[in-house]
Amino acid sequence: MAIDLTFDDHQLLLQRSANEFFRRRYPSEFVREIEAAEVGYSPEHWREMAGLGWLGINFPERYGGGGGGFLDLYPIYEEMGRYLVPSPHLDTVAVAGGAILAAGTDAQRQELLPAIASGECIISPAILERDGSFGSDAIECSATQRGGDFVVSGAKLLVPFARSADRFLCAARTGTANSGSGSGDDGVSLLLVDAHAEGVACEPLPNIGGHALSAVFFDEVVTPAENLVGELGRGWAPLSDATTKAAVLQTATIVGAAQAVLEMTNQYAKDREQFDNPIGRYQAVQYMVTDILIDMHRADLLAKQAAFRIDAGKPFEREAAIAIAFGKQAAAHLHRQAHEVHAGVAFIVEHDLTLYSRRSKFWENHLGDARTYQERLATAMGI
Repeated sequence: MAIDLTFDDHQLLLQRSANEFFRRRYPSEFVREIEAAEVGYSPEHWREMAGLGWLGINFPERYGGGGGGFLDLYPIYEEMGRYLVPSPHLDTVAVAGGAILAAGTDAQRQELLPAIASGECIISPAILERDGSFGSDAIECSATQRGGDFVVSGAKLLVPFARSADRFLCAARTGTANSGSGSGDDGVSLLLVDAHAEGVACEPLPNIGGHALSAVFFDEVVTPAENLVGELGRGWAPLSDATTKAAVLQTATIVGAAQAVLEMTNQYAKDREQFDNPIGRYQAVQYMVTDILIDMHRADLLAKQAAFRIDAGKPFEREAAIAIAFGKQAAAHLHRQAHEVHAGVAFIVEHDLTLYSRRSKFWENHLGDARTYQERLATAMGI
């Protein structure tokens, strides 16, 4: 059965609205200002997005959301990529919100999802550690039970928007993995931790992508047992599900950015002259520009295929892993080709291409790198 990978009228309207919203509010000069600021996003625009219903668009109406599907998020993320919108949307809505919606208690959903949808609560996932790999085996941060509480100790790296967060969704080790039993017990639990609790400390991590990333340290931080999201020792599965879906949306962001990079590179190839000819007339340059177009379309088709399967409630893990792995590789390749066409001029920090190529370094690694998803595919293939 063929899949129609086109947006419906509602999603096309969302795309037009998002394009207009972000185009007016995120000129490249403003994106640079946000990169240089401490908070890393615009709280004013965050509230506006909440007012438009974009922070809870895929949450059920009973939890303050719009009752939409996963696919409704795709055009919004595509336009956020086109204009390089710095925002906690992916981490708070897609990762934390997705995990809470899938595995949280009804009380947690009733408390947190409406707060996310209204723009009143930012929840930052705290996952990566010193190992740097993206998987349950890399989790060393511990959470031990003490009476009716958990005590969290350890360090997390590259935590997005940590200094703006109200809570962290922390992946912590509460036991040893028991994968051979078939029980789904991975020894990792998800805990909501107050970002302002005693024993929590944040240290900014400057990075090439200009993203608001921090190291977060938990020094015997107490969080009530009621803040356990999902089952004890079985937290990685719902977290992996949420991060995979979020990484598909991040691929849509890469597609949107690729559209902007293609436009500026194609125009430069027409305008820049060497030996009395536009450089776009030379075959080598044509190949590099068309590489960008090909990467963009392949990433878009693969990501939409995965998104449509998620939206339809069908198995999506294989298609998502293919889309995510290719999207991350494409992010590196298409920006490299764009720099080849622009040559030295695009290495000037004031040039807009540098904004996109720097951000691509973040996309290549956030929520796992391409190898992470290739390994998943290899495991599924039995090799």
